[in-house]
Parts: sequence; structure tokens; C-alpha cells
Amino acid sequence: MKLKSTLVMLMFSIISFTAAAQDSGNFKLDEVYNMSSNGTLHLRSEDADVKITGTDRSDVHVYIERNEEVKGMSSARGRFDVDVEERDGDLFIRERKPNARFTMGYYRLDYEITIEMPKTGSLRIQGEDDDYIIKSVNGTISIETEDGNVDLVECMGDDFEIELEDGDLRMDGGNGSLYVNVEDGDADIRNGNFKDIEIRSEDGDVLIETSLSNAGKYDFSGDDASFELVVLSGGGDFDISKDDGRVTASSAFDLIHESDYRVEYKLPSGEADVRIRTNDGRVRLSKK
Repeated sequence: MKLKSTLVMLMFSIISFTAAAQDSGNFKLDEVYNMSSNGTLHLRSEDADVKITGTDRSDVHVYIERNEEVKGMSSARGRFDVDVEERDGDLFIRERKPNARFTMGYYRLDYEITIEMPKTGSLRIQGEDDDYIIKSVNGTISIETEDGNVDLVECMGDDFEIELEDGDLRMDGGNGSLYVNVEDGDADIRNGNFKDIEIRSEDGDVLIETSLSNAGKYDFSGDDASFELVVLSGGGDFDISKDDGRVTASSAFDLIHESDYRVEYKLPSGEADVRIRTNDGRVRLSKK
């Protein structure tokens, strides 16, 4: 009888322990905050599906919903929470996770962050395993994340800085300066009008469409990465260095020099400086 009572108490403790741990990870926020029209929204999160849209509104609407489902045994120290701070015209959003978690069994996380902000504002984002869809935000955009994917749609600002590890970048539109550092993911960039580009890739495939500025500098480098550059307008000098990689170009490009490790092309109607370096990847040049 004593053993039976002990087992019942143990099972009750485990159920209570798991329920409390699951509840500690659930969170919901639906609020409006102040931010200046040219302010910066700072976001730090992990494992979220993030959607940010630039609109004509003069404030910021933040909706966050996070639900954990646990079937088994789980514990957590502390509760999940989000700190939001208005400061000097900027808005800071930062999550606070439980200090430690132990889980045995089934675990599922549904975590969504939806933000509507002034379209003239800027973004500074730090994430880990988040996926981002960002539309019509026309200020400076800086994103640093590990394994998540980034989609930028109709973001017509002049300064983009994006660092990814294993995620993919998809981008439609953009002006000014573009810096991309992606390790094993792919980058697909369309309809660009960039004056300066710096792209670093290790093993991914990079496709970029952009016009070329006469005074612009365009620098691409990778180990086993492949680069496809589509010129929408303009021209310039193209200097490509390689080890075992293959280089091809459409008939619009004039071949100036070719050796085992270096190829030079000229595209009339411009004076842009384009440099591409790859070890074993492919390089393809074309004009639209």
C-alpha cells in the first residue's frame, strides 16, 4: 500500500512538473508601441517564424504567440517572456527564455512574430533558427542569423547587411550597398540596383540580377560556391580568378584575356569594377 501511494505521488509530481514546464513556455503579446518614422526596430529571437511588413502607420503593432506542446517529461527553470522597450525613437524587442530545459518525449513549438511598422524605418535583427519574411521596409536592414531563411520583398532601402550560416536568402529589389555572407546556403537576388556589392559564400549557389553603376565596385568570393551574375543595365570590367572552376559568358561580353586561373571580360556601356574569385565553383555571366 505504501509503495502504491508512493507511485501515485510520483506520477502526480511528474504530471504537475511537465504541465508547469509547458505553461512556462507559452506566451502571447498583442500591443502597439511608439517608434519614430526613421527609427530602428531591434529584434532578438530564436526559433520563430517572423513576418515584418512596412506600412503607412506611424507606430508599431507587435503580435507574438508562442505555444509549446510536450508529451512526456519536461522541466524548465523560469518562464519565457519578451522585453519591449521604447528608447530614443527606436524600439527594442528581446525574448527572455528559461535558463535551462530538460525534455524526454514529444516536443513541438509554434512560435510566430508578426510586426507592422513604418515603411521608412530600419531593422536590426539577431536570430537563431528563425525564418523571416520582410516586405516593404525601406530603411537600413541588418540581419544576422544561423540556420534560418530570409525573404526580402520590395525592400527599397540603400543599405543591406545579411549574415547567414546554413539558411537561404531570397531578395526581390534593393538599392545602394549590399553585403551578404552566407556559408552553406543559397542566395537568389533579383531586380537589384546596387552601387556596391560584397558577397561571400562557401558552398552555396549565388544568383544575382542587378544594374551596374559606373563608379560601383562588385566583389564576389567563395570556395566551392557558384556565381551567376545577370546584368540588367550598365557595363564594366570583369576579372575572374579560379582554380578548377568553369567560367562562361554570353555573347554580350568581350573576352579580353583567358588563362588556366584567370579570365577577363569587358561589357560595353559602363565602367563598373567586377571581381569574382572561386576555387571549384562555376561562374556564369549574362546580360538581360
